[in-house]
Amino acid sequence: MHFTTQKVLLSDMILCLSKVMEWMSPAIVAHQMRVAYIARTLAGELGLSSEQQNELTLAGVLHDIGSFSLKEETCQSGYETEPHLVMKHSELGYLLIRDFRPFRQVAELIRHHHTPWGNGRAKELQGGRNFHPAQIIYLAGKIDGLINWNEEILGQVRGICNYIRKGSGELFVPVYVDAFLAVAEREYFWFTLESATISQAVVSDLRFVNIELDYDNMVNLSKVFSHLIDFRCRYTATHSSGVAGTAEALARLYSFSESGVQMIKVAGYLHDIGKLTIPREILHKPEKLTPEEFNRVKRHPFWTYQALSNIRGMDEISTWASFHHERIDSRGYPFHYNGGELPLGSRIIAVADVFTALLEDRPYRPGMTRKTARAILQEMAESRALDAGVVASLVNNIDQIDECRMTAQADSASLYAEFNRTSEVNSTGYLHAV
Repeated sequence: MHFTTQKVLLSDMILCLSKVMEWMSPAIVAHQMRVAYIARTLAGELGLSSEQQNELTLAGVLHDIGSFSLKEETCQSGYETEPHLVMKHSELGYLLIRDFRPFRQVAELIRHHHTPWGNGRAKELQGGRNFHPAQIIYLAGKIDGLINWNEEILGQVRGICNYIRKGSGELFVPVYVDAFLAVAEREYFWFTLESATISQAVVSDLRFVNIELDYDNMVNLSKVFSHLIDFRCRYTATHSSGVAGTAEALARLYSFSESGVQMIKVAGYLHDIGKLTIPREILHKPEKLTPEEFNRVKRHPFWTYQALSNIRGMDEISTWASFHHERIDSRGYPFHYNGGELPLGSRIIAVADVFTALLEDRPYRPGMTRKTARAILQEMAESRALDAGVVASLVNNIDQIDECRMTAQADSASLYAEFNRTSEVNSTGYLHAV
């Protein structure tokens, strides 16, 4: 089965991720957008190359991504000021994106974006002899953190400049401080920071990051997204990886082209991105959900659709990912499509999602055996909840497909274990001090 090659831009996927993070915490995303704008403005003042400016914009937009993986949502309010949370969110952000090849440099910036300059002691951590991008992100973050958004902004400029000037050398790279002091004299800089269009300004900058992703990078970046989704709860820590692995195995049984196989892996990794809108206490709840809570859960495929529909070139992947709770008899949610309206890719993701979930531990039950999972899948096919042909393909090859699922989940399990170790270590001895 042949599928048209997708042409997806890195910038579109990053903007999608930023939008999803905004659903979780508008305050953190607004801070990231302002830091991205400040960093790019400083880079322009310093005469840095367009490539370096793009790198700083990306790092600014993503620099606090690790805060979304902190175990408790209540921690997020102190992630930039409490020393142990500063260390954790910087390191967690690094772990999230380090394995995505185009972001290797950005990952290092995120890792060190709370490291003071220390009169040059931090030089070896990031950047070349004359370019230390993590220090630009650090300075940009401090500038934004000094602004009181309840007061008129121009009246604060002198105090902010004095603080930054006093930190030159010990906290900040002196030449970067000089660049900021020059920029600070221009009123438009401050007006842009306080305007409702700050996101638009950064989006315009990101549009210059016209990197077209090949399938390997699409899969790897979608895997980054899945970790952000799944690591919020230990019960789902490897769920999207399992869905992607199961869907890949089923797609090969249906003779999908190699491009189609990669597309369905991306759909598997991204199918639950809308789940980021669901509070953790619902995801962790060990008892049966109330009707109101279940109604909140039912929103997540709709928000998956909303998120992915903004990525140009991913229409087919979006359809496969977003319809995973539709049913053949049209009694699914949230769109109530019937079997004739559901493409094969959506039917495969739906079966892969149920199969993976049945075999995983949940707060309210232990994982099931293959035998029990097989019986439930067959019952769901008979009731026209799932596609009977896809279920038959899985059941007839259940050992082989389950091996694919476990292999796919093993890599995510290893990273999740590293996340836990990082989250449990206290801040003593780390350089990521405020």
